[in-house]
Amino acid sequence: MELRHLRAFVAVAEELSFSRAAARLNISQPPLSQQIKRLEREIGVPLLSRTTRSVSLTAAGEVFLHEVRAALAGLQDATKAAHRAAAGQLGTVRLGFSGPTSYQALLTIARTFREHRPDVRLEIVGPLYGGELVTKLIARETDAGLLRLPVAAPGTRVRELARHPLVAALPAEHPLAGRKSIGLSELRDEVWISYPAGRGSVVNQTVRDACLAEGFAFQRKQEAPDTHTILSLVGAGMGVGMVPNSAEHLEVPNVTLVALDGGPYVPLGLAWRDEPPAPALAALLGLLDEVIERMPADS
Repeated sequence: MELRHLRAFVAVAEELSFSRAAARLNISQPPLSQQIKRLEREIGVPLLSRTTRSVSLTAAGEVFLHEVRAALAGLQDATKAAHRAAAGQLGTVRLGFSGPTSYQALLTIARTFREHRPDVRLEIVGPLYGGELVTKLIARETDAGLLRLPVAAPGTRVRELARHPLVAALPAEHPLAGRKSIGLSELRDEVWISYPAGRGSVVNQTVRDACLAEGFAFQRKQEAPDTHTILSLVGAGMGVGMVPNSAEHLEVPNVTLVALDGGPYVPLGLAWRDEPPAPALAALLGLLDEVIERMPADS
């Protein structure tokens, strides 16, 4: 069934005149008559009742006209939607994120994106560790990932959004908790609570490298699945931890975050596959300068 036949039928049905419908469609009358006859043969029932003086709709034609109008309107809407999707104004972006210490960045991205692309759905995946996010990105299970850098994966591109210094998480009653800052080596004999091994935690690797640079290996006695749990265990007096300073908003009771003298930092960035992005993702990537400008000053 050809689209032009449907439009021809609507024109005749609305004009109730082949001559006026032909003029409306800017074609001659004989081809218009042939289109209607072909449509009726394809449908299998007469749609128009013709006499030498008038044209009227049959009962089948009246029902068919109603359905065709709806179909053409739906086609028009679909065409508009396709154009909007091609312009990055419709669609879905699947964004992975790495947990509580990236909440502020996630909030800034979501708010900025919604302001510019209110009809694009932002589907959040996570929280996951950096290595897990990269795996999902490469497997095309996400479109982009908000994660700690560096990203050691070929076929990806990265934009740094913020840098967060690592701080010591201490029980409030710890002898060093009252200090404005401490040296990393002052924690060499402490029991450490850390993120899980084997899940691609950039913070774990950064802490390990920083401790080795100070001449000691941290004694990891307890693992916790996320930053909030690390802080909760610290608050319970089970040990000390090292977390990005962006964890300050969690405000876990009985925990004090203390700056490290010349301590390491962990960058936070957005990663995506090194290929032409879909329009909705391209729209998000085009907003990263604004996202960076809107990030909190302490980021």
